[in-house]
Amino acid sequence: MSDAMTEAPGLRLGDRLDFVDIRVRDGLLIIEIAGAPDTVNVLYGMRAGYEAGWIRSEMPTLVDVSGFHGKIDWTAIKRVSELADWGGTRKRPSRVAYISPDQFFAFVIKAVSILFPRSLHRLFSDRSDALVWLQTPRTP
Repeated sequence: MSDAMTEAPGLRLGDRLDFVDIRVRDGLLIIEIAGAPDTVNVLYGMRAGYEAGWIRSEMPTLVDVSGFHGKIDWTAIKRVSELADWGGTRKRPSRVAYISPDQFFAFVIKAVSILFPRSLHRLFSDRSDALVWLQTPRTP
Protein backbone atom coordinates (compact mmCIF):
# COMPACT_ATOMS: atom_id res chain seq x y z
CA MET A 1 0.00 0.00 0.00
CA SER A 2 1.37 3.44 -0.83
CA ASP A 3 2.08 6.11 1.79
CA ALA A 4 -0.55 8.35 0.21
CA MET A 5 -3.24 5.78 0.97
CA THR A 6 -2.24 5.37 4.63
CA GLU A 7 -1.74 9.05 5.40
CA ALA A 8 -4.37 10.84 7.45
CA PRO A 9 -6.29 13.44 5.47
CA GLY A 10 -5.01 16.94 5.98
CA LEU A 11 -2.91 19.78 4.72
CA ARG A 12 -0.16 22.10 5.86
CA LEU A 13 -0.03 25.73 4.76
CA GLY A 14 2.85 28.13 5.28
CA ASP A 15 6.54 27.44 5.73
CA ARG A 16 8.53 25.40 8.25
CA LEU A 17 8.35 28.07 10.99
CA ASP A 18 5.05 29.84 10.36
CA PHE A 19 2.33 27.37 9.47
CA VAL A 20 -1.18 26.04 9.88
CA ASP A 21 -1.45 22.24 9.92
CA ILE A 22 -4.92 20.65 9.76
CA ARG A 23 -5.27 16.87 10.03
CA VAL A 24 -7.81 14.21 10.95
CA ARG A 25 -6.56 11.23 12.93
CA ASP A 26 -8.85 8.56 14.37
CA GLY A 27 -11.90 10.82 14.08
CA LEU A 28 -10.14 13.73 15.81
CA LEU A 29 -9.62 17.04 14.01
CA ILE A 30 -6.17 18.40 14.91
CA ILE A 31 -5.30 22.01 14.10
CA GLU A 32 -1.80 23.23 14.88
CA ILE A 33 -0.92 26.88 14.40
CA ALA A 34 2.73 27.83 14.92
CA GLY A 35 4.83 30.94 14.51
CA ALA A 36 3.07 33.89 12.93
CA PRO A 37 1.33 32.41 9.87
CA ASP A 38 -1.23 34.12 7.71
CA THR A 39 -4.24 32.98 9.75
CA VAL A 40 -6.50 33.20 6.71
CA ASN A 41 -4.89 29.80 5.99
CA VAL A 42 -7.03 28.39 8.82
CA LEU A 43 -10.11 29.48 6.86
CA TYR A 44 -8.72 28.07 3.61
CA GLY A 45 -7.78 24.74 5.22
CA MET A 46 -11.06 24.32 7.07
CA ARG A 47 -13.05 25.12 3.95
CA ALA A 48 -11.01 22.70 1.82
CA GLY A 49 -11.35 19.88 4.38
CA TYR A 50 -15.05 20.46 4.93
CA GLU A 51 -15.82 20.59 1.21
CA ALA A 52 -13.73 17.44 0.61
CA GLY A 53 -15.64 15.66 3.37
CA TRP A 54 -12.78 14.77 5.72
CA ILE A 55 -13.77 17.48 8.20
CA ARG A 56 -17.23 17.01 9.72
CA SER A 57 -19.06 19.69 11.67
CA GLU A 58 -19.44 17.63 14.88
CA MET A 59 -15.86 16.31 15.23
CA PRO A 60 -13.97 16.60 18.50
CA THR A 61 -11.16 19.06 17.85
CA LEU A 62 -7.71 19.71 19.27
CA VAL A 63 -6.33 23.19 18.55
CA ASP A 64 -2.65 23.50 19.42
CA VAL A 65 -1.57 27.13 19.63
CA SER A 66 1.33 26.49 22.00
CA GLY A 67 3.77 27.68 19.33
CA PHE A 68 1.63 30.55 17.98
CA HIS A 69 2.86 34.10 18.43
CA GLY A 70 1.08 35.93 15.65
CA LYS A 71 -1.99 38.12 15.72
CA ILE A 72 -5.49 36.73 15.83
CA ASP A 73 -7.52 37.33 12.68
CA TRP A 74 -11.07 37.63 14.04
CA THR A 75 -12.52 38.06 10.56
CA ALA A 76 -11.06 34.70 9.47
CA ILE A 77 -12.33 32.99 12.65
CA LYS A 78 -15.81 34.42 12.06
CA ARG A 79 -15.75 33.19 8.46
CA VAL A 80 -14.76 29.69 9.65
CA SER A 81 -17.76 29.78 12.01
CA GLU A 82 -20.00 30.56 9.03
CA LEU A 83 -18.72 27.65 6.85
CA ALA A 84 -20.94 25.08 8.54
CA ASP A 85 -23.25 24.47 11.47
CA TRP A 86 -20.32 23.51 13.71
CA GLY A 87 -20.83 21.52 16.87
CA GLY A 88 -22.98 18.74 18.20
CA THR A 89 -26.49 19.04 19.50
CA ARG A 90 -27.65 21.12 22.44
CA LYS A 91 -27.73 18.00 24.64
CA ARG A 92 -24.45 16.62 23.24
CA PRO A 93 -22.19 19.48 22.16
CA SER A 94 -18.93 18.64 20.46
CA ARG A 95 -15.69 19.39 22.29
CA VAL A 96 -12.82 21.67 21.33
CA ALA A 97 -9.63 21.50 23.39
CA TYR A 98 -7.02 24.23 23.06
CA ILE A 99 -3.38 23.76 24.05
CA SER A 100 -1.46 26.82 25.18
CA PRO A 101 0.95 27.49 28.03
CA ASP A 102 -0.45 31.03 28.22
CA GLN A 103 -3.47 31.24 30.54
CA PHE A 104 -4.37 34.58 28.95
CA PHE A 105 -5.56 32.49 25.99
CA ALA A 106 -8.62 31.60 28.11
CA PHE A 107 -10.00 35.05 27.21
CA VAL A 108 -9.59 34.29 23.52
CA ILE A 109 -11.48 31.00 23.99
CA LYS A 110 -14.37 32.87 25.63
CA ALA A 111 -14.69 35.03 22.52
CA VAL A 112 -14.34 32.06 20.15
CA SER A 113 -17.01 30.13 22.03
CA ILE A 114 -19.52 32.85 21.13
CA LEU A 115 -18.89 32.13 17.44
CA PHE A 116 -19.15 28.34 17.98
CA PRO A 117 -21.96 28.04 20.56
CA ARG A 118 -22.74 24.34 19.99
CA SER A 119 -19.30 23.23 21.17
CA LEU A 120 -17.67 23.04 24.59
CA HIS A 121 -14.34 24.90 24.63
CA ARG A 122 -11.60 24.24 27.17
CA LEU A 123 -7.97 25.33 27.61
CA PHE A 124 -5.19 22.90 28.53
CA SER A 125 -1.48 23.35 29.03
CA ASP A 126 -0.82 19.64 28.47
CA ARG A 127 -1.64 17.74 25.27
CA SER A 128 -2.28 14.42 27.03
CA ASP A 129 -4.84 16.02 29.39
CA ALA A 130 -6.58 17.59 26.39
CA LEU A 131 -6.75 14.24 24.59
CA VAL A 132 -8.20 12.51 27.67
CA TRP A 133 -10.94 15.16 27.89
CA LEU A 134 -11.70 14.89 24.17
CA GLN A 135 -11.91 11.09 24.29
CA THR A 136 -13.90 10.78 27.54
CA PRO A 137 -17.37 9.48 26.69
CA ARG A 138 -20.09 12.07 27.07
CA THR A 139 -23.07 11.25 29.22
CA PRO A 140 -26.48 11.79 27.63
